[in-house]
Amino acid sequence: MFIGRKQELQFLDDKYNSKGGQLIVLYGRRRVGKTETLREFCKNKPHIFYSCREISDKLQLRSFSEKLLREKIPAASYVKEFADWETAFRNITELPYGDNKKLLIIDEFPYMCKNNESIPSILQNLWDELLKDENVMIILCGNAMSFIEKELLAEKNPLYGRATGIYKMEAMGFYDAVQFFPNYTDKEKIIAYSILGGIPHYLAQFDPAIPLDDNIKKNILTKGCILYSEVEFILRQELRETPLYNSIIEAVALGNTKLNDISTKSLIEDTSKTSVYLKNLIELQIVEREFSVDDGTKERANNNRGLYRLTDNFFRFWYAFVFTNISELEGRDVDGVFEYAINMITAQACVKQEK
Repeated sequence: MFIGRKQELQFLDDKYNSKGGQLIVLYGRRRVGKTETLREFCKNKPHIFYSCREISDKLQLRSFSEKLLREKIPAASYVKEFADWETAFRNITELPYGDNKKLLIIDEFPYMCKNNESIPSILQNLWDELLKDENVMIILCGNAMSFIEKELLAEKNPLYGRATGIYKMEAMGFYDAVQFFPNYTDKEKIIAYSILGGIPHYLAQFDPAIPLDDNIKKNILTKGCILYSEVEFILRQELRETPLYNSIIEAVALGNTKLNDISTKSLIEDTSKTSVYLKNLIELQIVEREFSVDDGTKERANNNRGLYRLTDNFFRFWYAFVFTNISELEGRDVDGVFEYAINMITAQACVKQEK
């Protein structure tokens, strides 16, 4: 069952129904639900959905060619593989979709560019020469936000000014997220959201048919389940020096919000080094930096000003309760960790709130 994302789907449908060529860039952090949203959007529409892989440029071109040629375009009668990317992209206009838009979705687009940096230039030239006036819709999708914002859409880069739509997907809001748990009480929905946030992949791991406590034990605290290793997976995918990042994120999760405090808690003597690590975490939308409303440009440029907090609910929960008890959980003491590290603290928080 697909939940939420009405605004995103409406945006994409509006672009699909617009006249002329459409070049859309859809991006956002990993696990935010981009691929699922795109698959929902292209249901009942003739389309090509190509997911790039981390492979050589030649293999990527071969794989893309096979996908395109399967659509029985004229070139399929005399070639088995396109000679180059320009020829491949040019043949998008030959898709036999009648009056419907010729819809091409390229998921994980940064992987395509990784081994061939000329691809954005090739697309730009084709867009200016041909595609912008054709009944086509190309959607470029990716997780690598720094690549999308600093490379693909930056002023001096080839596709700058060509995109007819740019959409940065964010986590779901509370009311959409809690639709994953229709049978939970209001209090349980609030707790579930405070743990998982609005990331669809995380929300989908909980079984709405079983109690919240059992979901936490089974789907977060038990070694081998997806969410048990999710944080480590994301950090290793996006960053190097994961031990240092672990220390910094744990420090923030445990309430250290100032740069000096984070450095001290993480045992990093050089605060400028800590500042660089925090900047990388901000780019991944794991951490954010907050300022006082009266702080001006000068104050915001000062690395010692501002407070750091985790933006991701699940990261906050994982580092506060799972990471600090990893030895016990590796020893399968799930009930013990839940009872004495999670249940007791959440119960105390509820009592304080009621007072």
